[in-house]
Amino acid sequence: MSSLGQMIAGIAHEINNSINFIHGNITHTSNYVQDLLDLIVLYQQEYSPTLRIEEKKEEIDFDFLTQDLLKILDSMKTGSVRIRDIVLSLRNFSRLDEAKMKPVDIHEGIDNTLLRKFSK
Repeated sequence: MSSLGQMIAGIAHEINNSINFIHGNITHTSNYVQDLLDLIVLYQQEYSPTLRIEEKKEEIDFDFLTQDLLKILDSMKTGSVRIRDIVLSLRNFSRLDEAKMKPVDIHEGIDNTLLRKFSK
């Protein structure tokens, strides 16, 4: 059981490092994307687009793309928070950073299990 706890703690640690990097950069990426979209809107207001630009805009469905891009970034942030919660549950399960014998809250274990089961 101890080996299982150590393995889970190691996996949780590696996932946690990666997801924290992703989660930390999503906010910056969202801000950058919003700045670029604002710049495009400003260009559209100041300059008349050429036929080639209009065709490309229709080809890529620019209006949908701009709305969906921000929604995707929000979904990615939500997903990264969910992964962080799962990692925390794994860490709590492994209890590697705690004493050898310790009373545990069985309700917390059940809640973590239910959280993973029903949040899909």
